[in-house]
Amino acid sequence: MSGRRLVISSMVLENFKSYAGAQRVGPFHKSFSSVVGPNGSGKSNVIDAMLFVFGRRAKQLRFNKVSELIHNSTNFRNLDSAKVTVYFEDIIDKEGEDFEVVPNSQFTVARTANRNNTSDYFINDRRVPAKDVTDKLKGLGIDLDNNRFLILQGEVEQISMMRPKGEDKNDTGLLEYLEDIIGTDKYVQPIEEASKGLEEVNDKRQSMIQRLKISEKEKDALEDKKTEAEMFLAKQADMLKDRIYANSIHISGTQENLAKLERQAKEFESKLAYEREKFKAHDKEAKAAEKQFAGVEKEYKAIQKALNNAQEEFKNFERKDAKCQIELKNARTKAKKLAAKLESDAAQAAKLEAEVAAIHADAPHAKERLEQLQQQLWKAEAALEGVLEGIKGEVEGYHQQLSQVRVELAPWEKRIGEVAGRISVVASERDVLAKKADDARRRLDAALKALSGAQQGAAHKQQQMADIRAATERCRQQIAAHKAELAAGHADEAKLEASVREARERAGSLRADVNGSAQKSGLVLALMTAKARNEVSGVYGRLGDLGAIDAKYDVAVSTAVGALDYIVVETTSDAQRCVEYLRKHNLGVATFLILEKQKHLAAAAAQRVQTPEGIPRLYDLVKIKDDKLRPAFMYAMQNTLVADTLDQAARISYNSERKFKRVVTLQGQLIAETGTMSGGGNRQSRGRMTLGSAAPRTGAAADAKAAAAELKKEEAKLAELSTALQSARDQITACTKALKAAERQLSELELAAPKAEMEAKAEEDKAADIQQRLEDLKRATQVDAEDAKRIGELSLEIGREEKGLAELRSQTQGLEAQAAALQVKIDNAGGEKLKKAKAAVAKLEKDIADGETDAAKKAVQVTSHTKQAEKIKKERVKDEKERERMEGEVKRMEQELQEMEDQAGKVLVLVQATQEQLAAKQAEVEKAQAEVSDIAARHGIIRKTEFEIESALEQMSKLHKEESGKVSRWQAEIESIQHKFTELTGGDTVMVDMAELDKSAEDYLYHASVLEAELVKMSPDIGAIEDFRAKAADYEQRAAELDAVTAQRDELRRHHETLRKARLDEFMAGFNIISLKLKEMYQMITLGGDAELELVDSLDPFTEGIVFSVRPPKKSWKNISNLSGGEKTLSSLSLVFALHHYKPTPLYVMDEIDAALDFKNVSIVGHYIKDRTKNAQFIIISLRNNMFELADRLVGIYKTDNTTKTVAINPGKFVMPTVSAAAPAAGGAGSGKENNGPQPMAVA
Repeated sequence: MSGRRLVISSMVLENFKSYAGAQRVGPFHKSFSSVVGPNGSGKSNVIDAMLFVFGRRAKQLRFNKVSELIHNSTNFRNLDSAKVTVYFEDIIDKEGEDFEVVPNSQFTVARTANRNNTSDYFINDRRVPAKDVTDKLKGLGIDLDNNRFLILQGEVEQISMMRPKGEDKNDTGLLEYLEDIIGTDKYVQPIEEASKGLEEVNDKRQSMIQRLKISEKEKDALEDKKTEAEMFLAKQADMLKDRIYANSIHISGTQENLAKLERQAKEFESKLAYEREKFKAHDKEAKAAEKQFAGVEKEYKAIQKALNNAQEEFKNFERKDAKCQIELKNARTKAKKLAAKLESDAAQAAKLEAEVAAIHADAPHAKERLEQLQQQLWKAEAALEGVLEGIKGEVEGYHQQLSQVRVELAPWEKRIGEVAGRISVVASERDVLAKKADDARRRLDAALKALSGAQQGAAHKQQQMADIRAATERCRQQIAAHKAELAAGHADEAKLEASVREARERAGSLRADVNGSAQKSGLVLALMTAKARNEVSGVYGRLGDLGAIDAKYDVAVSTAVGALDYIVVETTSDAQRCVEYLRKHNLGVATFLILEKQKHLAAAAAQRVQTPEGIPRLYDLVKIKDDKLRPAFMYAMQNTLVADTLDQAARISYNSERKFKRVVTLQGQLIAETGTMSGGGNRQSRGRMTLGSAAPRTGAAADAKAAAAELKKEEAKLAELSTALQSARDQITACTKALKAAERQLSELELAAPKAEMEAKAEEDKAADIQQRLEDLKRATQVDAEDAKRIGELSLEIGREEKGLAELRSQTQGLEAQAAALQVKIDNAGGEKLKKAKAAVAKLEKDIADGETDAAKKAVQVTSHTKQAEKIKKERVKDEKERERMEGEVKRMEQELQEMEDQAGKVLVLVQATQEQLAAKQAEVEKAQAEVSDIAARHGIIRKTEFEIESALEQMSKLHKEESGKVSRWQAEIESIQHKFTELTGGDTVMVDMAELDKSAEDYLYHASVLEAELVKMSPDIGAIEDFRAKAADYEQRAAELDAVTAQRDELRRHHETLRKARLDEFMAGFNIISLKLKEMYQMITLGGDAELELVDSLDPFTEGIVFSVRPPKKSWKNISNLSGGEKTLSSLSLVFALHHYKPTPLYVMDEIDAALDFKNVSIVGHYIKDRTKNAQFIIISLRNNMFELADRLVGIYKTDNTTKTVAINPGKFVMPTVSAAAPAAGGAGSGKENNGPQPMAVA
């Protein structure tokens, strides 16, 4: 029995290469299965199927594309995909053929090939990435990297032909092949990295050793310079101590002066508190008044806003009223026109109807008249017959002839009468139709006249509108100009107010300065007078009066030198006498500068210095009358520099050596030694020193006089600015009035503009209406198409009838002439009586013809009047509706106008009431403003007193600040010196005990100046100490770094050697086992041959690799390349079996590995696989019976209809007819038992 291992139970090939449909290959035996079949049946496709599942590409399977792996034969064309499924399971071997499948260990790995050249992987029918399949199979021990489990057809010989070592990382030689199996390839990358790291550390260490030697030489070279510098620093430390002691003494004396100033300041502060309390009381009253004024002013502005809104609303009503009036006027005019038209149309219709009715009424009478005329005609004809009867004999012949002619004329006359009647009727109808066009022409003329009037009215209104617009634009320009002028006036007012405020502040400041200068001037004058009376001695005067400076530096020196107000005296006793004199006469407090204590500064005062960027030192700019006073000015100004700009001052102060840290600009901006900045601003300090190249002034009286003159000048300027401010305010008032007048005019124009616009629009609408009707009227004059057609038809008809009538008359002309001649004869024959009878008949005939013609005309008139009356009725209905609409519109507009007037009346009442409120409120505003002005005047008086006290306090504060500044400067200097001392001594500080100081400040400063002179003579390299320390520290650091790198190198070397030894030991252990097993396997397979794996370099197998040497039986040692194909195959198989012994893989798949072997060697290899490899599964494709007959299971492959099929057979079920003793050697695999025949297993 053995442990658990992996086997392939079977495979299912679906439409893969030569396999059509789903074909199961297997089941495979747990140990030895053989795949057999004729050439071309598809045996190798079994291995291709495994390679396909294990991730090989199509090109590795001898195809260009994945889709080419899909089966394609006569009966199976255009299949969509192919699939191969491999069934795996874990088993536990038992005795003999038995085994146990580990529960839940079965799984499948499948891969599909699709027609679109894509491929999918599956584990247990679940789609997964290809990497998951590879990782799973590798985890189960299948060597997919080197494919040791797989030996394809023709590849078995290549194993033994591998180079001793790969040429590069991508090439695999026998060394890499074995290392991968033994597992020592895991050391290759770490060893390379360790070697690279060791090399880098060695290079780094060598570099450090060189730098360490250089650093040691540099350190030793600085030893002497360091010693000299330390001696220099010791003297420098003593000098710094002396300066600290001198500054401490100065601070002690100045603090006493500060105490005196603080006492005096408290007295003035109590006075100031009283004045401020008084101011607070008035301030409450002022705030109340201002609050009341603000409230009243706010109410006034609210009423003003309400008035503006009401006025604007009333203007809107006025504009709407004007528009409504015009629209109402137009509506009324239109309604009147419609009413007049309706009345005219009604009269016209009534007239037409009356005429028709008259015609209808007269028709019976006309008929009766015609009948009467006909009877009269008959009687006249009878009378005529009687007359004719009397002259019958005379005229009978004529009568017969006339009768004959009339008989001939009768039909012609009848036809002529009919034609003439028709012409009369048609002409009458044509005249009626033509009369419509004449009426239309008259209406067109009237419309054209009205259009001209409307256009002229519109043009006039347009001109009026243009005039209004021009006036409006001019008014707006005036308003814009007034507003701009007002804005400029307000801006000027604001500027003037600011200027007045500034002038007032400057005047106040100057007034305080005048008071202070007067006090100083009186104090100095008193001392100089006392000196003249020999009450005091040694007084030179105020320091600022004892020197002169160019006016360019006035602000700078006045700001930077606080000691300019000090009084210079000769000795300490002189100063004490002056103090007693001031106290005795209650003249105030003064600060004295004692010359005898400044002697130590004489050398510094005489020395020229080199300044940063070459800018002047303030001290060097002063013109001093008496050289004896130079130490006093040096004391006051020190090494203060003067810069042009603040940027230059900052650059020099922050980057220069300590003694040039104090810098002042021409604008009075001061940067102290501590780096703090002060000064500048609008109020600059001036006039504290005599200006120009003139001799210094003799006293402080000049200061007071100059300050008084400047104050007078400033007050004059203030008065001038106040006058200009009042003038600007008057200008604003005038401009405001003009603006309001222009705004009122603009309001009137804006009201007139829409009214004129609406009137112009009304005229334009009227003209447009006439223009619109004009086309209809023009068309009416031209007669409409139907009437024109009818008139044309009637004219043609009249023409035809008249032509026919002319033809008839031409044809009857001869007969009529005959009749006329005969009638003349008859008339002459009958005499007068006959003529009268005939005249009566002719008259009656004419009356009857006229009556008939008149009847025809009246018939035509009835038809025409009826049509025209119907048309007028239709128009009247339409006009009546329009009139009713317009009357309704008029009523609506009248109602809307009335409502608007009611609302406007209310707004007007509101405007009047608001105007009254505004007038009342304006009186309140003026009253409140007067009260505020009165309180402001009283405030000014209080503020003046308060300002004078503040000026006195400011002067004291200035003195206090100056004294405090001295203390601060001395303290800062002490801190600076302490800092230098600490740097010199490495952390020590100078402790000061005033009780132990037994010398004066001047003595300490003198001793310090002596030391400083000695130091000047020395020229040590102070940096040598720091350089030495730096070089020593650098040397120690480099030594420490070298030790660290050395330790790192030793550690890397140990790590590298450990990895190399582990690789070598593990490799040699595995190599020896494989080599011994190779020798054993080769001897067994070849029955006496020998084979060895030899190291090319016995000391280091990894440099040159491994050589595979063999000695076939009864032959000498040979190189692999010189062996026959069968010998190469045996060598390779020996190595494969040796490697299997060293590191078994669960399964092997081999394709015709016995092709180059003779039957004897095939049998030996087959028996070895059969008997010695029970711990692995072998699937071997073979055509040699010596091999496949030894298999535990045969899988037959055959092809029918161009498709491959399989059948699995258990050879153990077959009985061999004879069993010879040499069967094992011959390759037989029978059991020696009888059997009735083969028992084939189920076909997959």
